[in-house]
Amino acid sequence: MLPSANAEKCRRNLPTWRDQGYRVAVLQDRERFEVSADAVLVRDRYPGWASSINTIFREVVPATCRVVVCGGDDMLPDPNKRAAEIATEFLDHFGGDFGVMQPTGDGFEATDTICGSPWLGRSWMERMYAGRGGLCTAYFQQYADDELYWVSRCAGRFWARPDLTQYHQHFRRMGEPAPAYWVDSAASHDESDCLTFIARSRTGFPGAAPSDQPDLLDLSVFAAEYTGRAEAWYRHRYGAASDQEPARRLGDALSRCAQNGWRRVAIYGAGQHTARAGQALRSPRVEIVAIVDDDPARVGGRLWNFPVVSREQAIDLELDAIILSSDAMEPRLRTRASGFEQRGVRIIGLYGAVTPAKVRA
Repeated sequence: MLPSANAEKCRRNLPTWRDQGYRVAVLQDRERFEVSADAVLVRDRYPGWASSINTIFREVVPATCRVVVCGGDDMLPDPNKRAAEIATEFLDHFGGDFGVMQPTGDGFEATDTICGSPWLGRSWMERMYAGRGGLCTAYFQQYADDELYWVSRCAGRFWARPDLTQYHQHFRRMGEPAPAYWVDSAASHDESDCLTFIARSRTGFPGAAPSDQPDLLDLSVFAAEYTGRAEAWYRHRYGAASDQEPARRLGDALSRCAQNGWRRVAIYGAGQHTARAGQALRSPRVEIVAIVDDDPARVGGRLWNFPVVSREQAIDLELDAIILSSDAMEPRLRTRASGFEQRGVRIIGLYGAVTPAKVRA
């Protein structure tokens, strides 16, 4: 499966995959081109790496396919083994198709600590994240491969293969400038994706386990072996450690709700601020009914395993309070939340005051 395929790279590399016995599905977004693939999905915009993989699997991978490999358009297959042979080894190793395998023989950058070109079993794709797909779509481009690595390890379903090499023709390795599509899809989302991983990892990767096996993950594996790679990158790239202020403020607001008997609470804002405040949502003393957001692309998804809903949907949730989870956007969110106030819902700003509730109609 090749998400966000670039025409030149796809035409150059796709025949190599097919020669090794792979069937190939391609997702195209802005760039339209003819390509000799088994299946092609076309989207008006690139939905991100994890979403692309889940979508391709759901929409075009046949039910008879038990193992898929998620290679980008700049990846090449292992030259020494054909697809069917590797797939048989996968099924034999896991005793079925519930598992994640990562070839690590390439050795480029963090190949041995992420799942950047993983092999995924059908049961993994169908069971994880409550059946929504095998990868976490809280990330746009970066760090979904980090989470996949740690979740599969904590589930005891990860297999590293140093004997297999999937060569990564990354622009940095090739001495080329960063292509415009990479800057737009990866670099522009790097900070938010990094903060999302930091927040999700600190709260045990919420929502990752299958619905029928919620205690699958042994998080002691992550606690014992994680080296703080994302936090180190954040300090290096953005000049500060992951900011704990959002979590502290949100935690204080939730405690205030509990003390005042405001039991049904929503969080307004599913952006970076709430992603960074995830620690406060780990064991709240109130019922968090939903996370409200004005971005249609986020509505219908989940953040910290809470449903993301629109303002219109949230109006009828019989809330006691709604917390504005933003710093720079708080005044704007307060204005947009006026409809809740009219229904007797307390409006709580993390950087401003509580707006008293008006009499319920």
